[in-house]
Amino acid sequence: MNNTKKRGQFTIFVYREKTNHYIGICLEFDLVEEGKNVPKVMEQIQEASIGYLKTVIKNNLDDDLLNKKAPQKYWRKYQELLKLKERESAIPWEEFLRKCLYPQVLREKCNA
Repeated sequence: MNNTKKRGQFTIFVYREKTNHYIGICLEFDLVEEGKNVPKVMEQIQEASIGYLKTVIKNNLDDDLLNKKAPQKYWRKYQELLKLKERESAIPWEEFLRKCLYPQVLREKCNA
């Protein structure tokens, strides 16, 4: 499925790179965050992904920006983690957009 500004999903996950060093990835947007603990890195990658999505929508940028695939090494890492039954997190954004983002964007455009 190709993501659009109205419908799609992004997949995020966090894995340990080395002792006290974690990597957070958004596979569909090719975003990476790093840090020293899982909860903080998960929060950072979620915020970065949602911020990225908001920017694409608010500025009416090309839908291709919502389908930038992360390098294969991250997709392989994700598949390995799934096999180990570790954390998986896919976030559908249709409801988020409908309830949260679109009203905010409309208010901003009307007040501009």
